[in-house]
Amino acid sequence: MAAACEFQLPLAADDLLRGDSSRHYVVQEVLSVRELPPAIAAFRAAFRGQGALAVLQHFDTVYSLLRHFRALGTAAKEDALELMMQVVTHHSNELSTILSDSGLSHTDRDAHLNALKMNCYLLSGLLEAFEMEAFKSGLMEVDPAGKNKKSRTKVSGFSWEDEREPLLRLLTQLLQLDLRQLWSGLMVEEELVSLLTGCCYRILENSNIGLQRYRATREAATHLLATALTHYDHMFSATLKITQMLQHFEHVAPVFVQAVTLWAKEYGLKSIVGELLREIGQKCPQELARDTSGIKGYAVFITELAEQIPALVLSNMSVLLRHLDGESYMMRNAILSAMAEVLLQVLNGDQLEEAARDTRDHFLNTLQAHICDVNGFVRSRVLQLFTRIVQGKVLPLTQFLSVVSLAVGRLKDKSVVVVKNAIQLLAAFMSNNPYSCKLSCSDLAEPLKKEVQKLQEMRDCCREAGNFFLFPILRV
Repeated sequence: MAAACEFQLPLAADDLLRGDSSRHYVVQEVLSVRELPPAIAAFRAAFRGQGALAVLQHFDTVYSLLRHFRALGTAAKEDALELMMQVVTHHSNELSTILSDSGLSHTDRDAHLNALKMNCYLLSGLLEAFEMEAFKSGLMEVDPAGKNKKSRTKVSGFSWEDEREPLLRLLTQLLQLDLRQLWSGLMVEEELVSLLTGCCYRILENSNIGLQRYRATREAATHLLATALTHYDHMFSATLKITQMLQHFEHVAPVFVQAVTLWAKEYGLKSIVGELLREIGQKCPQELARDTSGIKGYAVFITELAEQIPALVLSNMSVLLRHLDGESYMMRNAILSAMAEVLLQVLNGDQLEEAARDTRDHFLNTLQAHICDVNGFVRSRVLQLFTRIVQGKVLPLTQFLSVVSLAVGRLKDKSVVVVKNAIQLLAAFMSNNPYSCKLSCSDLAEPLKKEVQKLQEMRDCCREAGNFFLFPILRV
């Protein structure tokens, strides 16, 4: 039936239980938990004989397993995952030859297209199920004090955390094929791309994904998304999904900074930097001020991205400037930090062109303006940024006096932290005085003597003038 009917990727699992079976594939029977082990064994036997196309007759078996996933034992789940990875691996290797065959019949093409969508649906469904199970078990392993217990001993030798990375690499291998041939050279279904990229996003939602031991998994997810961005026009969907995740999951900001940096440098996907920053820049400042948890992700993303690829952030800085007038001090801090990073890494030196100098001066003036920001956290942050700028020796001499004056003014700030950072900035100025190497006590002794003499003459003049007005009064 599956070979004769088109398999449509469903929006919800229940959609496969209803529909027009004469045109689209519909699940005929949901097997019971007791029926699943022999059915999986039958699928495995059929795979040995028919290859990846065996799924056309055994799709309902793994679909049923997904429906009963919570009720199944560990061994049955592991067996199904192992089988599906073998099937998809075999199909991926097989398709690399099949897609180059110009004589592929229409019937064979439809069969492999249906098998591809079925296999991807089932494998991604298993990934989602295992990921959700791992998330729930992770919550149960947290003790009342909030500290994680030691990781559980692997009884069967199976660890989902170890399986994620090879699974993602397998999906990447599949996407790297010219799958458009199965669609007669047309665009690959967006639903299939969304299905496979959704696996990456689901894994990146895990709050532990930023740990060092999951670096290989992060990189695998990053490369899969890069393949979708490069070959399957995933830019718009990725922009929306990443900004949504930045808003709802605080831990993903550093993860996506690493990913975007890799995409820009190794894959040439520089445009995604502008797309993401533009999407953040278009957020309503009033709404961001009310959503403190969401704004933190944006702020960390902007700050750390500027540290990694400041030149690209500079090219798109204009889309963020409206938030400098917004109510959120975290966004102001993030944008000002990005400006400082650009000054330190890009807009420095004596060889800048006129346009670059104008941008540099504009950024410096903006930073100076926020030394007197209404929020103490912003004032403190800007003083810290200027300390870095002075220590990095990228502050133009023409700006020294104005910045010093502003720093001196903050010595009377009502915030102790602001005063502390103002003192540190002034200390940085003294430590990095550009004229210090040219001056010595002997050089200053003679000018000092002259100035002391002038001061004494001024005092004598004032004293004589006072006597002049005083004596006539006494005579009267």
